[in-house]
This record gives sequence, C-alpha cells and structure tokens, in this order.
Amino acid sequence: MPTYDWPLISHRSGESIESLVATLLRLEYADARQVNPSQGDGGIDIVRETTGGVIVWQVKGFTTALSSGQFRQVKNSWLRFNEEHVGAEQPAVLEYHLVTPWTPTEERLRDFRDLTGGADFACTWDGDAYLSGLGDRHQATMHRFTYGDGALEQFVNQKAMIASSPVERADSISMLSAIETRQDALNELRDQLDDNYRIEHGTLTVSGDGPPMPPGLSDPAIFHRMEYLGDGRWKYQSVVPRSADSTTVDPVSWDVTFLEEPGSEGALAIQEWAEWGTPFSNVRGQARMVGGPLPDPSDNNDERESRLSFAQVKRADPPPLYLRCLTASGDTRFRLRLTPRIRTTGATTGWMRLVTETPEAIIRFEIRIKGDEGMQVNAEIGQLHGKDPESVLAESRVLLQMAEDDVISVEINQTAPLFKANGTVLPSALEGTVVPIAEALSSLQRRTSAALTMPDMSSITDSQFGLLLRYASIYGGEAHVWRWREVSIYAPGDASEIPAFIEQIGELVGGEFMPVYVEEPVFQLGDDSYKIDHPLVTMRHSVRLFEGQNLDAVQPGERIRLVPGADEKVTTAMVADWTPDTPVF
Repeated sequence: MPTYDWPLISHRSGESIESLVATLLRLEYADARQVNPSQGDGGIDIVRETTGGVIVWQVKGFTTALSSGQFRQVKNSWLRFNEEHVGAEQPAVLEYHLVTPWTPTEERLRDFRDLTGGADFACTWDGDAYLSGLGDRHQATMHRFTYGDGALEQFVNQKAMIASSPVERADSISMLSAIETRQDALNELRDQLDDNYRIEHGTLTVSGDGPPMPPGLSDPAIFHRMEYLGDGRWKYQSVVPRSADSTTVDPVSWDVTFLEEPGSEGALAIQEWAEWGTPFSNVRGQARMVGGPLPDPSDNNDERESRLSFAQVKRADPPPLYLRCLTASGDTRFRLRLTPRIRTTGATTGWMRLVTETPEAIIRFEIRIKGDEGMQVNAEIGQLHGKDPESVLAESRVLLQMAEDDVISVEINQTAPLFKANGTVLPSALEGTVVPIAEALSSLQRRTSAALTMPDMSSITDSQFGLLLRYASIYGGEAHVWRWREVSIYAPGDASEIPAFIEQIGELVGGEFMPVYVEEPVFQLGDDSYKIDHPLVTMRHSVRLFEGQNLDAVQPGERIRLVPGADEKVTTAMVADWTPDTPVF
C-alpha cells in the first residue's frame, strides 16, 4: 500500500510533483543540480556529476497508471536524452533514473526495459517506494509541500515540544549533557526550516570591544547576522546554501538603507562599492533580507541600526591576461602573463575592477573599465615579501626595458587588447629600490648558506637600505674605508691583571700590533633578519691614548679612552680565500 496519497498531494499542492521530487533529490544529494526548464531539459530534470560519470533523473508527475500518451512522453524524454547527452563528446553517463509517484506494473517495466535496453549504463524506474523513502527522510519538506506553511508550523511546534520536554535525570546525566541533548534536538529542528538553506547559529567571544573577524573567502555562508550580548560575546546566525543550486532556486537579496553621512569615510566606501564592487566593512545602515530562511526583521518593527559589511566573493578565475610591450616600430619587446587577483563589479553601474599582477608580483595593475566610457589603469609595486631575489631581479630587468615611446597593452590571448597606453611610467621604486635590493641579496646569496628572500619593501628604513648596499659592495671585492673617533676599553677588575693589561695597551699604542675585529655580519631589512656566513675583518690603522690619559696610574675597572693616531681610517673587508667550516677567527 502506498505510503503517501500522491493523487491527493498533487491535487492539494500549489506546486507540481516534479518540483517536490526535485527538492527531495537536492536535499538527498548536496551536489545535485536542477536543470532549468526554460533552457530545454533535453530529457534531464536533475543531474549529479560524480567522478565515475553523471547520474541523471527524469521526473514525471504521473500519480496513476500511465496512458499510452503519457508513456509517449516518457519515450520522447528518453530519445531527447540520448540525442543530446549520450555520445563520444559528452560526459560518460553512469545512471539514468525515471522517477514517478506511481509504481510501474510489470507490463510498463517491460516497455521501459525495451526502450532503454540498448544503453550501456544502468537505467532504473523509481516509483512510490523510492519517493516514500525520500519523503520519510525529509518530513518537513513533505509537510510544507503537502499542507502549506500552516501545517508546517504545526509540525515545527510538535518537534519543539519534544525538544523542550524535560530530560530524565540520572546519575550518569549531567546538567550539561541534558542541555546538549535539548540543543541537538533544536538544531535538528532548525535544519528542517528551509529546503534550500541551513541556518548555522551560536555565540562567539572576542577580545576587546570590536566585532568578530569578518568571514574569509572559504566561508560557505552568504549572510551573517551578529548581535552583541555584552562582555565581548556575540550571537550569530549564518545562512548557508544547502547546495550549489540553492541560490538559483530561491534567490536571496537585501533591502539596504545606508545611514552614513555624505562625505564621510563610510559614504565614500559605499560609493566605491556601488561603482566598482570594492568590499566595505562596518558601515552604518539597516538591512532586510528578501527571500531565504531568516525572518523579516520588519515583521517585528525591527529598525535597529547595524554595521554592514560586504566580503570579497571568490569567483571563477577569468581567462589569462598578458602584458605586452611594443616598440614604436611595432616589434614586441616582451610579453608577460599576468596573474588575476581580484575581480569585482559595481553594484549599481556594472563597471568592472580587475587587479592583476606580473608573475613575480613586482607590478600590480588595477584596471577599472567603465564599459564604453573608457578605462583607467594604475600601477604600483606589488607585495614582494618572501620572493626569490634572483627571480625578482630577472623580471625587473624585463620590465625596465620599457622605453618612453613604447606601447603597453593588456590582452586576452590573441584577441584585441583590453587597453593600450603610450608613455607609461613604471613606479620609480622599481629602479630606485626594488632592483638594488634584489641585486644586493642575489650577490650576497653565494656568501651564505641561508636562503635570502625579499623583505617587506614598505618596512625598510634608509639606514637599513644603505647598510645592505655597503655589504654587497664589500663582498663584491671593494673594501669599505671609514673613519673612527674614539673607543673605550675598561681595565680588569682584578688588580693582579693590571700589569699585563698596561703592557698590551702600550704595545697597541706603540704600533706593535693593530686591532682587528672579525665577524659574520647580521643585519635587518624591516622585520627580517639576515646572516652572512663569510666573515668580514675590520681594522683600525693607528691608535693613541686620549690626551691626558695616564696609563701607568690605571686602576681596576677604569675606563681607557683610545682615539685615532696619525691615520684615523678604518678598513672593513671580507676575509680572502675563506671556505665554509674553517676555524672561527
């Protein structure tokens, strides 16, 4: 005996049986996709792509024994499916299912087998038992479809009563376990509220007075609503599509009223989003969801001010772009593939904003296209932190081939360029900072075992930059000669060591030996530390006692001041003929 009265369901419902079955199948298989009938289904209502091939369902809402005309519909659907979706150039078919609420008789099953007998994939006619199983697993959907929202509300109330009923206490059940049991029941109930969306919920505790961190690109939710509870705690609700098809079947939009004052930072962020789709964070406004599972706040006269944010959505990668440089005579000077990073579209204008980088991210282009109104291109130094200096140097040298009268274009494969520009000027930091740093680190790499990478260009100080160039020059074979003013040396604290100390200082001042300092230099570029294994030697040319200093009367711990003699120069050079693992100097 049938579990559900399909003819009665078909009569009562304002929707078709096909729509119900499609919804049940999408709930059963999150990766199932409903084919848009307006595009011509080609004998397919639901399709599921798997690694082994595609699984397709053709749904017919026949609730009683099929007439000859109705079976002709089944036959025509099968023929369209074979013609459009079965063949060498089509994805392999793994299974084909005909789905009807009516259970076929043996006679109709033979007709179906005769019709599909030539297929090299499994063909099945799923009837009442199959649909009843789906309905039993998704009872809220069956109630909603069969009796409407009123009956669904009764169904929900019944479930809620079960969830809120007292939990039997025993020694083995703690209060926390009892609460978790009820919460699990309520979560299960919440999952049944909508066929296309799931509502995630919970609380978060954050440090400070600010809101939680905004969601990342991997977050599947399309909407987050957060409410501050005090003491750094936030209640949140997140709307998560059940499948990739959810937003198509039940589109969600927002009726937003912004409350930012004209000319304010928030108002400018909203304008940038409206024109170019640039995401914004924490602007003042009110939002009402249209569609989807969340209740309409206006139903409760909820007109509270909120802080609204639009996150960057990861879209399918655009086709590859290329940067081409042409000489005035039309010859190609270079052609580099660009890496797309960001692509947004204005919410009200349809204008496109594209951010793309050269392969080593040396130059970042922001291209703003206003359709037929023209295009604007800005170029800046990209984020080079952690990049290989030699690769950065090689790409920089390619870019610096660009001459003033060259023509620069960005193109998609061999098609017409998106834009052309004459007299393009690269950022001055490319030649003035990026190239010298990349050259210096590349030359120093053979002097150390550590892997030297590019620093964060924005954090380097002038003194750090100068020291790097000095080390590169020294290790390139050019000794660094500089001048010194004074050095302090402190006598030993033990009086018995004073005579030997006086003797050594006397020999130093008398020129019998020269002070030499050997080091493996360590230096900073921004927050990054670099160490060079090949040692350096620093030597002062002449030394004398500071005027008025009496060496014979030195006391334990006394400061001895040394100043330059006839030659105040100091020479720093690398140790010649040094190889790794030699003794420490």
